[in-house]
Amino acid sequence: MGEAGKTRRAFCCIIPSMARRRREKWSSDKNELWLTSAAVTLPFIFFIVLLGFMSSLVISSENLRLGNSVERAFSDVLVALQQTNEPVPVTMQNRDVKGFGYYTFNGSAIYRWGDAYAVLPFSLFTDDTSIYDTMISFDRESSRIECIRYAESITFDLQNIFRRTGDPLAMPDIIYLSFDASEFIDRLSISRFMIACSFIVVVIIYLILMKILRDNRRIRVTMRRQENLVSLGEAARTLTHEIKNPLSAITLQLAILKREVPPELLPDITMIDQEAERLRKLTNRVSEFLRNPIGQPEELDIVEETKKLLPLFHGEVRFVETSTPTAPVMFDREKLRSVLENLMKNAIEACEGMNVDVEVEVSAKGDGFFHVYVKDRGCGVRNEDRKRIFDPFFTTKINGSGIGLSISSQFLKAAGGSLKLYPRDGGGTVAEAVIPYHGTLMG
Repeated sequence: MGEAGKTRRAFCCIIPSMARRRREKWSSDKNELWLTSAAVTLPFIFFIVLLGFMSSLVISSENLRLGNSVERAFSDVLVALQQTNEPVPVTMQNRDVKGFGYYTFNGSAIYRWGDAYAVLPFSLFTDDTSIYDTMISFDRESSRIECIRYAESITFDLQNIFRRTGDPLAMPDIIYLSFDASEFIDRLSISRFMIACSFIVVVIIYLILMKILRDNRRIRVTMRRQENLVSLGEAARTLTHEIKNPLSAITLQLAILKREVPPELLPDITMIDQEAERLRKLTNRVSEFLRNPIGQPEELDIVEETKKLLPLFHGEVRFVETSTPTAPVMFDREKLRSVLENLMKNAIEACEGMNVDVEVEVSAKGDGFFHVYVKDRGCGVRNEDRKRIFDPFFTTKINGSGIGLSISSQFLKAAGGSLKLYPRDGGGTVAEAVIPYHGTLMG
């Protein structure tokens, strides 16, 4: 097998191998992202559910504690009324009661003290508020707990309870008590505050962990790109050794053959020469990708440099005049030319098989950057390819090398700019190159 055959075989083996490794890494990273996200999200959901359950227990515990306190206070007051001879007001004051009263079955007051109602509002008390034999009502606005109990469930000493002075009172149907609920409100507010803080802490921890995972993934992507560059460096060294020497010999022999072969064989020699030139350009672009992307910056005018390239495309690219007549930037001349030429060439190739409609526009939006738009009406970029469009050696073209956009993005980033592709309204693609201002912008 000749040197050219060995070179082609080496080249064909290196590139698919790198592409395969990228696909495997991408699939592995995607699976790892799902696993790590699930490993963080599932415990987060568990803790949220657990906090919800605990908050429900805390609220229920406070309510139960309130009910027990009311029941105990109610019982203490009734026991005191049954077992002592002290007047009702003294008994109520000793037990911290705000209101006390006896009522008939229809709510009319027989005896009332403090802030007890003249007519008992039964609507405040429902079966849902029942605690044992007592029904309670909690009024947050007045910080008051009210409770009633039917007298039939209580054993009374008529000579003690219902005789204070004069004739005995009528037998009551309902006993009413009201208590101060400020302590309960404070405890409930503190409990709810602590529960809310716990929820916030858990959410913050979850967001921090997800940010760490996202940053870690970004670092992994950067490391993967660096690994790709290392692999690319190894491939470039191999290609340089395997291609350049025999390519120089081929080019030299072709120059001799062009002078000596009959005219009828000249087209075949020219075709070989063109393919050899294409291979030489490919090796140069790979080497260019690995070299210092900053180069030798100098002050250039994007508008002027863009117009210089238009004749190379034989009228297929149209420059759109805007309100930005000049666009001074600091950029390496050859690298800026490479970026602009590559974007225009890609736009023309995207229109293959249809009418070529490519526009170039340079504008300044007042954000400190010039925006170079290269617009086409081609087939566009598939959504599944959009995330990998700037990866080295990724291409959807049959004869593409997959490094043009990678090189352009690398050059723009080195100059403080960026490159992005997105769909064009009405069909096609817009390639937007962003480059920082330099000097004074002339309007």
